[in-house]
Amino acid sequence: MTTRNLNKTWRDIVFEQYQADLEADSPFPIRYLIFLHRWKKDTFISIPNKIEIMTFRRAILDFVRSRDGEEDPTFSNEHISVWPRKTFRERQEEEAAKEGNETKETGFLD
Repeated sequence: MTTRNLNKTWRDIVFEQYQADLEADSPFPIRYLIFLHRWKKDTFISIPNKIEIMTFRRAILDFVRSRDGEEDPTFSNEHISVWPRKTFRERQEEEAAKEGNETKETGFLD
C-alpha cells in the first residue's frame, strides 16, 4: 500500500517552483504571485538575483518570522521582496486620492 500526503503549503509550492526555475535556468528577476492564507491576500514574491535554494528558504523564513502577527505582509531584504497585490478597488481609491491631492495643490476647485 502506498500513502502520500498531497497537502502543500504555500511555502512548499514556492520552494518547488523556485527549484524548478533554477534547474530551467530561468531569467532573473523572478516574480511569483501566490495567495497567502495567513494574510488572506494575493501576494507577490520577487527574487531579483539568482540565489541558492537554501538562501531562498532562509529568506522566506525571515519574511514569515518578521511579519508574524502583522496585518501587512510587505517585506524586503537583500534576497527577496514581498508585497500584497492591490485589488481593483484599492487601485481606484489610490487614484481618487491622488487626483484629490492634485486638485487641492493646483487650487482648481477653490
